[in-house]
Amino acid sequence: ACLQSHSSVWPDKFQLNMEGPTSLITRIHSSYPDGIDLATSISSLKTTEFELVQGILHILQGNSSALFEWDEMRHRFCAKVGIYVAHLSLTSLRDVLNQFLYTATCLRLIGIVIERIERSGGSFPTMRAFASAASAWLKKLRDIALNVEVKMCNSYPRTVPTLLGLTNSLSSLCSGAEFLLQIVYEVVPKVWLYSPHSATAAEVAVHVLDHLYKRLNEACLMQGGEEEAYKMLL
Repeated sequence: ACLQSHSSVWPDKFQLNMEGPTSLITRIHSSYPDGIDLATSISSLKTTEFELVQGILHILQGNSSALFEWDEMRHRFCAKVGIYVAHLSLTSLRDVLNQFLYTATCLRLIGIVIERIERSGGSFPTMRAFASAASAWLKKLRDIALNVEVKMCNSYPRTVPTLLGLTNSLSSLCSGAEFLLQIVYEVVPKVWLYSPHSATAAEVAVHVLDHLYKRLNEACLMQGGEEEAYKMLL
C-alpha cells in the first residue's frame, strides 16, 4: 500500500494546510496564537536593534541566543518575555519577530527530520538521497543568514542593519524555508519516521518520487519570480 503523510509528524502549532496556499503572515499568526509577550517593559530586557538582528541571525542558523531560545516542549523558537526596543512599538516589533521566529522554526524542524532519516534510513536509499538533497538546501538557506552576519561583523565602520532592512534582505530565506518545510512535510510520512521497517524500501521510494514528481509538475506552471522553488525540487 502507498504510504501517506500524516500532519501529526509536526508539532500541532506547525501543521501546514496542504489543501491550498495560505499566506506566510497567516501561518505566522496561526503558529503563534498567543503572540510574543512583549507587554512588560522590564529594564533588564530592554535591547537594541543591533542585538535583535544578531539574535535573529543566530536562530536562523539553528542556534539559540540571549534573546531567543528553542522550546523543546513546543518545538519552536520563542522570544524572551519582556523584550522591547525604545524606538519601536510593541505591535511592530511583534510582527517582525514573529516572521523570523517562524522561519527559524521551519529550518529547525527540517533539520530534526533530516537527522532522523540519517539515523534510521540506512536500508532506504531513496529516502537517504532525499535527506541529502534537503540537507544541502537547508545549509544553503542558513548560509544566507551566515553571510549577512559575516558582512555585518567585517564592515568598517560597522554597518548595523535595521530590522526592516533584514526583512528585505532575507525574504528569499523566509520563503525558501517555508517551501522546503512543505516539501519535507509531504514527502516524509510519520509512520516511516517512527517505524522505518513498517514499509519496504520500494514502497518508500514510490512515495517519495510520487510526491516530488507532483510538486515538480506544479512548479513548472509557476510564474516568474518562483524559479527557486523549481530549482529546489530538481
